[in-house]
Amino acid sequence: MVIEASDIRFQKAIGKQTLFTSAPKHWVTDADIYKLPYKQTPGHYLPHDLPGWLVEQDCFLQFALKNSADTAISVCFIPGSYCRLITLFKAQIDDIPGTLTRLPDTLINDSRNAGVKRIHLQPHEEAVFFCRFNFVRTNVNSLIPRLIMDDYLKQWTTLLRERDGMLYVFTYTVSGVLLFMIFYSLAVYIQSRNKEFIFYAWYTFLTCSLLFLKSYLDTSANWFNYFYEEYLDFMIMTASVVVYQIFMRKFINSKEVYPLLDKILRYFNILLICASIVFSFVYFFTDWYIMLNIMENAIKQLFFVTGVVFIAYSIKKKNPLLNYLAAGNFSLIALSVISYIIILTGWKLVKNDPTSIFNRALFYYEFGLVLELGFFLSGLAFKNRRDIIERVKERERLKLENERKEFDKQMAVMAAKQEERNRISADMHDELGSGVTAIRLMSEIMKSRLKGDVVPELEKISNSANELLGKMNTIIWTMKSSNDTLESLIAYIRAHAIEYFDSTPIECKVQLPALIPQAEVSGEKRRNIFLSIKEALNNAMKHSQASQIQIIISTNDKLLMIKICDNGVGIDADKLRRFGNGLSNMRRRMESIDGSFKIESKIESEKNCVLTFEAPI
Repeated sequence: MVIEASDIRFQKAIGKQTLFTSAPKHWVTDADIYKLPYKQTPGHYLPHDLPGWLVEQDCFLQFALKNSADTAISVCFIPGSYCRLITLFKAQIDDIPGTLTRLPDTLINDSRNAGVKRIHLQPHEEAVFFCRFNFVRTNVNSLIPRLIMDDYLKQWTTLLRERDGMLYVFTYTVSGVLLFMIFYSLAVYIQSRNKEFIFYAWYTFLTCSLLFLKSYLDTSANWFNYFYEEYLDFMIMTASVVVYQIFMRKFINSKEVYPLLDKILRYFNILLICASIVFSFVYFFTDWYIMLNIMENAIKQLFFVTGVVFIAYSIKKKNPLLNYLAAGNFSLIALSVISYIIILTGWKLVKNDPTSIFNRALFYYEFGLVLELGFFLSGLAFKNRRDIIERVKERERLKLENERKEFDKQMAVMAAKQEERNRISADMHDELGSGVTAIRLMSEIMKSRLKGDVVPELEKISNSANELLGKMNTIIWTMKSSNDTLESLIAYIRAHAIEYFDSTPIECKVQLPALIPQAEVSGEKRRNIFLSIKEALNNAMKHSQASQIQIIISTNDKLLMIKICDNGVGIDADKLRRFGNGLSNMRRRMESIDGSFKIESKIESEKNCVLTFEAPI
């Protein structure tokens, strides 16, 4: 159970080497922390798995650390996500009662992350640590004790956010669309003085704030994020539903046209406001979490019932405007139910990729909002068309015609640009390629007519034509966007290597990975990688005196690695200086794409050389 801190390279989850217990809040004094009945946990509690009763208690962890190194070590300790009031205690393993001391916050606080505590271990020090903390009253907290090397903390927090990078992009995109709708609603209100658009602007502002703060504050361990997760996000959601129902009543003029629906929605609004007041009272004046969770689920079910009643009423009335709004409500409710099921059950639609955006509950809620917004805009267009169709019919026709012409013009410009790019590529291949090929053939014909007489300039012309033809083919291959894949790069390298050594005494073998990931590789990156490999093969041909060359290509989701091995004379220090230009070019090319280049040479026994190229994908 003793954790060797010097063995940690980056970070380590220590749930299985940690003992855990809990007690009612404020029942256990600091001096009695070591007396608690600690037990071994399964290792961790993931978000949405943490028992509700545990959130209402003080939680305690016990773990032992050892530093076998000759130098001091600093590690960062995190009990889990959304943990607060974290305090650490330290004691010697052989005398816990006599040496138990609370570590001062000034010593263990880390300014880089408020949820992290720094632990210092002297050389060959061994100690036991106790941690007291509370969970934030939310269902997204987790218990995953973890140790992180002090120098790796910033990279670790960055990796946490990058895990949901696609979800953040989608969330910010939806937030931007909602922000646009705020300006649109205010513009409509200024022009037409329709009060319902003030309420719609409030609805979109609340929803935009909800989504933006959710992503912006994610993984942040500060008091505002905790307050937001515990209380503010749910209050914003409830307020948005109340405001949206007021907007709908005014938008469809339900007080005069649909009095029964107006009455139902008004009563639902009153019920939601009363439930929110009770929820706020429980939050601010008690430490309960289970009651808050029950009330939150009950209010969400009230959202669901309200939406179902509105949809059923709209279907019964068969009014196009009501049907547009009902379709939007149905889309939002259906996708919110999927989101809710994912939260409760941890259901993963994409099982082979746990970090997929399609496994995130927030994605489906946001997608439902997008669909609801689309149906609302459709309903708004229908309402406007119904009200002013006769007055603006001709103007709309002209407007659509102009837009169609502009679109056709843009499409024509885009088509012309694409055709020009294709023409340039084809001209390079047909005109320049045929011209260089002709030069090469004529030089070969001239050499054959000279019947053995060597003309150095003619030989140079032939060689230059060959080199130029190869470089031009490489440029054309780089320009084509259809080649921007890892599979194309590997296939091109293999084909070049086999062809390059085909008519030479050197036997070339290329070992490919069993599975090539479907990754995109830009033209610039492909060019630098290929030219580096080409330079390496050229050096091997000229200087290695090898009879065999092996190219080993391996890859994973993040890295492409290419090794070029030969059984030649190797590389010594003098040759490194003599041919340093080519090697420095290879290193420069790989570093320009955030890759690396390494040389391994064994002179003393079986002479060989290994060049290793690594590049991120």
